Amino acid sequence: MLASKLGWANACRPFRADLRSVFDKNSDRNPALNDTRGVIPAPAGSAHSYTCRMSFAEELTRQAAGLDDRFGADRAAEFSLALPDLVDRLLRDWQLRSGDRISAGATSVVIDVTDAAGELSVLKLSPDAEFLARQAGMLRHFAPTGRVPLVRKSSEELGAVLLERVIPGVESDEDLPSLQDWAALLRELHDTDPSGIEEALDARCFDMFERIGARQRMPEVREHIPDTVWEAAVELCRSLLASTDAPAAIHGDLHLGNALTSERRGLVAIDPKLCVGDRCFDMVDFVIATGGPEEFTQRVHELARLTGVTPDRLLAWSRVNAVVTAISRTRWNGFTSRSADLLSFAGFAA
Repeated sequence: MLASKLGWANACRPFRADLRSVFDKNSDRNPALNDTRGVIPAPAGSAHSYTCRMSFAEELTRQAAGLDDRFGADRAAEFSLALPDLVDRLLRDWQLRSGDRISAGATSVVIDVTDAAGELSVLKLSPDAEFLARQAGMLRHFAPTGRVPLVRKSSEELGAVLLERVIPGVESDEDLPSLQDWAALLRELHDTDPSGIEEALDARCFDMFERIGARQRMPEVREHIPDTVWEAAVELCRSLLASTDAPAAIHGDLHLGNALTSERRGLVAIDPKLCVGDRCFDMVDFVIATGGPEEFTQRVHELARLTGVTPDRLLAWSRVNAVVTAISRTRWNGFTSRSADLLSFAGFAA
């Protein structure tokens, strides 16, 4: 995911599937956070389930505290302390029964639940109640395509959304889709009407410049990715934003961890950050999904052909994302051959 999983999608938010730790998967940064092995069902009639390591409430508290990278330690701690009571209230008021899985992304905690009708759902909660309410609206925007989960309930007051659970819900970075399937998802999302969408991609990217720029300035990152490379990526991004001639409604955070397999609907996109902008922005994570620079370039041309975008623009956006991703990877995982491949593909002189 300027990523996840731009890199930018934390900022703009990572597009990084293999870098979801950088952008929003706390479980990738610390796999133990989502370890639900040894789940023990709750007593009959209980709304909760418990792990062998800690109670349901303690697990909620721990997962919520892991949102500190996005919200800061104080706000995440405040949210974590309030979350068990909030979940109890929602389980009762919305007539839900909790399942075995609790997980956290960059901005929210998600709980598997079943509603009174037996429908499998997920309950999503965030300290940023306003954004979660807006995201529910974003999902409703894309709902006619059948390519996003249905919104079943939402409460801006409580910072909660109840969503359809996608089955089997395998993330695309675990089972890479074909180019054809990914292109079909992109075409359907991008064919929705952009009128009335207030947020522009520009603002997201400007925020990304600050977020990822702060990471690049860390000594352990700057040693491998100098200012000249980051500045060249920012300059290219600004040029692309200024030259967008056919803006569309875009998902805004379509990294591989945000596309799930569905039994009946093909790929289903989750966690949109809907805005109006260049369609290529939604494609860059797939470009660098696997392989090295040659494979990335080949994927640019194949995906451009299938979606009707200009190959040169998709290549340029992908070069920017490669730098963003390399910065985030180096920040969290150290400088590796993967980051070296990304920088080689980006092609900015050090």
